[in-house]
Amino acid sequence: MSHELPPLWSIKRWLFSTNHKDIGVLYLVTSLYFFFAGGVLALLMRTQLFMAENVVLGAGAYNQAVTMHGLIMVLWFLSPFAFGFANYLVPIQIGAKDMAFPRINALSYWFYLVSGIMALSSFFFGSAPDGGWTLYAPLTSSTYSPAIGFNIAAMALLLFVGSITMGTINFIVTIFRMRAPGMKLKHMPMFTWSIFITVGMMLYAFPSLLAGILILLADRTLGTMFFSSIEGGSFLWDHIFWFFGHPEVYIVLFPTLGIICDIIPTFTRRPLYGKKFIVGAMIVAAIVSFIVWGHHMFITGMNPDIIKLFTVSTIAVSLPFDVIVIAVIESLVRSKIKLKAPALFALGAIALFVIGGITGVFNASVALDYHLRGTYWVVSHFHYIMVGTSLIGLMGGLYYWFPKITGRLYNEKIARLHFYISFIGINLLYFPMFALYDMPRRISTYSVESGWQSLNSLATIGAFVFGLAQLLLIYNLVSSMRNGASSGSDPWRGSSLEWATDSPPSAHNFHKMPTVSSSGEVKFVNYEAESDGVAETHLSYWPIIVAFAAFVFLFGVVTSWIILQFGVGLGIIGIYLYARENFVAKEPKSEKWPFEKVNNMKLGVWIFLASEIIFFSALLGAYIFVRANSASWPAPGEFLSLQHGAINTFILLTSSFTAIVALMFAKTNSRRGVVASLLLTLTLGIVFIINKMSEWFELFEHGFVFSSGLPASSYFLITGVHGGHVLIGLFIVIFLLLRTSGKKPVREHSAGIEYFGLYWHFVDIVWVFLFPLFYLI
Repeated sequence: MSHELPPLWSIKRWLFSTNHKDIGVLYLVTSLYFFFAGGVLALLMRTQLFMAENVVLGAGAYNQAVTMHGLIMVLWFLSPFAFGFANYLVPIQIGAKDMAFPRINALSYWFYLVSGIMALSSFFFGSAPDGGWTLYAPLTSSTYSPAIGFNIAAMALLLFVGSITMGTINFIVTIFRMRAPGMKLKHMPMFTWSIFITVGMMLYAFPSLLAGILILLADRTLGTMFFSSIEGGSFLWDHIFWFFGHPEVYIVLFPTLGIICDIIPTFTRRPLYGKKFIVGAMIVAAIVSFIVWGHHMFITGMNPDIIKLFTVSTIAVSLPFDVIVIAVIESLVRSKIKLKAPALFALGAIALFVIGGITGVFNASVALDYHLRGTYWVVSHFHYIMVGTSLIGLMGGLYYWFPKITGRLYNEKIARLHFYISFIGINLLYFPMFALYDMPRRISTYSVESGWQSLNSLATIGAFVFGLAQLLLIYNLVSSMRNGASSGSDPWRGSSLEWATDSPPSAHNFHKMPTVSSSGEVKFVNYEAESDGVAETHLSYWPIIVAFAAFVFLFGVVTSWIILQFGVGLGIIGIYLYARENFVAKEPKSEKWPFEKVNNMKLGVWIFLASEIIFFSALLGAYIFVRANSASWPAPGEFLSLQHGAINTFILLTSSFTAIVALMFAKTNSRRGVVASLLLTLTLGIVFIINKMSEWFELFEHGFVFSSGLPASSYFLITGVHGGHVLIGLFIVIFLLLRTSGKKPVREHSAGIEYFGLYWHFVDIVWVFLFPLFYLI
């Protein structure tokens, strides 16, 4: 089949493409849509606060706007916008022809799109979430948020985390194993480094959010009592959410810092000062970000000694950013920077970052935090980072790479005007909020006597100035794509690899393979036919089908049994045909350190299981928390049958052995042995599920149900999630049985059996932890 893609005007291309550049463009366009959706909500909020005792929005509508504005901007706009650039540019910057898993890349995008659509649809089902973007318990309980719109938004978050997980795996494998020959990690551009560090953080942050949302949905729909319990339920949510929420700030920020660090050297004609120190500082900040979440909880009544620890770590996390800012400033010293629009946005982002960073350090003080935590001071600090730094920096990236993506130049005068008006608007909008340090957040109205009206009016004017400035961006992009002058391959004289190929790049990025010397010099050589790692086609019909099936299934869980069944049927068909599709590419000749002996798929499975470890750790952490904070807990054997637990342990351990035997038979090309071993694994898995269901029904008959207290809630939820993983494994076994029963030599399926075995052994190991925790201790 042809390696060429359908033309740009073809709908088929945009629905079914798996090429990383097309996926990048889809992310950019879609995230800009969510930017304007979230922006409209922000303008509604600011209009309500323009005057004292205003009545544009009622309290309920205002709370919905606040909540959805935060969720959309943080999750569906800022990070996906950055990853639009990442999808387009990271493979080119490392000299690869595509991502490691092109179809998973497409699947990740479609999950992202349908999750955003589902989140916005929550407005039409009684009420969107209205408890704030942090979703604090008990405001998210069915008592205070009874509308099914909240459940729909929660399902959207599950889809979104699925998208993130797939993207994280893809980027890590791509960067580790798809770099051009000779390109060491130290040779990677700063933007690629920033994405690499960011996806590493995502791998550990988002499983915690996934666990929290699952527990929250169980509380709302099944009657479990994790967050509705009076025994620290809201405190538990705080821990789970902020373990995700604080790293998420840096997940949003780091790609922007990478963009700035690519733009500055280009327009100063000087190397980036202290690149290795910047990379080191980002890695340190990423690690420390996971041990500072408690500073969001200073006013919750935590142990004073723990508060001291979080105070110290909060101050410490600012130090790596000091290194980054100083390095960027040193890069500017004695330079003659060319102030094109990308450079203006980069410099503006750094200036706003300094303001946001300094004001954030105030919150490390417990005494100040008690007074500032629930006020507009924090709103201002947060938005100086998220909008002032992240958004402004991303806009700089958009102008910087616009010629590479489109092959055309933008209008420089309009771009500069866009920057100046945006910069003025941001400061008009957010700086007055520092003076509103006594105004509570999330109140929908205030009295004239409060003295807050003039500052709120000024902030609202700034919001509209900033919002209207973005219309210049859209006009500039659309008109320049149609009428802009040809940019050539390198209008900026950039030094990274994306400027060494066409604008826009060809389907496979480079006409010749880039190779990198030890000194970092790039040369181009002809591709070797035997190492050509290109799949036969860039099109696949099944990612969009699978994503739509997931959307229908989760929507049906909340709304209708019939819709749910349709989603299940469509999902089974889509996943089966996705798995059967002949879309396997040879791995190209590339730099693969430190995973030279591990192929792409196996590394991907390992990374997925690493995220699963964090997911189950969060669930078990919730179990340990509620057990430690409960006044009493059933003794071993009091309501759970040790016999059921012991039998299931024996069954799963035996099934791991039969999975190993299946792999041994596959390597010896024994079809009969493979089929028999897989059938035995399948049988043992089914027996496990039957025994587990039998135990559940016995408990139900004795009055132990989901809502029977925290012991029952934690048991049913965690073993239920584990059982779901077992069911997924059984479907994989059925698929392997269908594949190994074909005409191909069975040894060709040994890799698939090995990957299944890794997953199955992980599921069994999880049960090894669950058995003593629930049955013996």
